Amino acid sequence: MGINPCQRCGACCAMFSVVFPLTEADDLPGGYVPVEMTGLLPGQRRVMLGTDKRHPKCMALSGIIGTRVACRIYNQRPSICREFEISWKNQRRNGLCDRARAIYGLDPFSP
Repeated sequence: MGINPCQRCGACCAMFSVVFPLTEADDLPGGYVPVEMTGLLPGQRRVMLGTDKRHPKCMALSGIIGTRVACRIYNQRPSICREFEISWKNQRRNGLCDRARAIYGLDPFSP
């Protein structure tokens, strides 16, 4: 079994804001995202620190984009990250995945 293609990419973690419900932070019962890695937003929401910048890069991302990366809180990552799919997973293109990869000079995944 080879490495997950996302572990050779990481472009989405350094391209988009990661905004999620307040209830996912571990300072509330049932929450799991480390609150110290988040910022508060209006409307009962939180944001992963680093993704709230003009040039976002999630503070949980380690490694070199396009080479080898890892999420330091993978098992505690927000729902929006859990739901983000690599392009062509389940035979569906994900234009956001393709766009993030293109920004970092990476070819899109193919079907």
